[in-house]
Amino acid sequence: MVGGIVMIFKVIIVGIFLTLISTIIITTHYRLAIDLHEKTYHDYVWFFGFRFGESGTFERIDYIFINKIRVSQTMNSRVSSSTIRKEMFDAYLKFSEENKIHLLTLENKEKLILKLKELSPNINSKIVDYSEGDPREIKI
Repeated sequence: MVGGIVMIFKVIIVGIFLTLISTIIITTHYRLAIDLHEKTYHDYVWFFGFRFGESGTFERIDYIFINKIRVSQTMNSRVSSSTIRKEMFDAYLKFSEENKIHLLTLENKEKLILKLKELSPNINSKIVDYSEGDPREIKI
């Protein structure tokens, strides 16, 4: 953004373009709002103060769960290509009606668990780990 503001004085069109793109990137967030009293949720992207996404109701929050996923990325060049494969961990919030919402994805399972331990008491739910096969409840 600073570069865009400086560029406005040099090349006005490039400066405005960089400033606009920077503002869009800075003001765009993924958010999940849960109202435990009204039993509603709003899963949305916040963009320039506007909310775009879905909202719904729930009976109860069952638990937060962790799944392991495998991710691959292929990088190509003129003479070769290489594929990187790694394991990542997804966290979901499971509602009583077969509905689930994705919370976050991290490479490090321990960091993911620490973040979920901060969230779990706020919504009064347990954390279940499915990443090793059999479900295992994580102590908070």
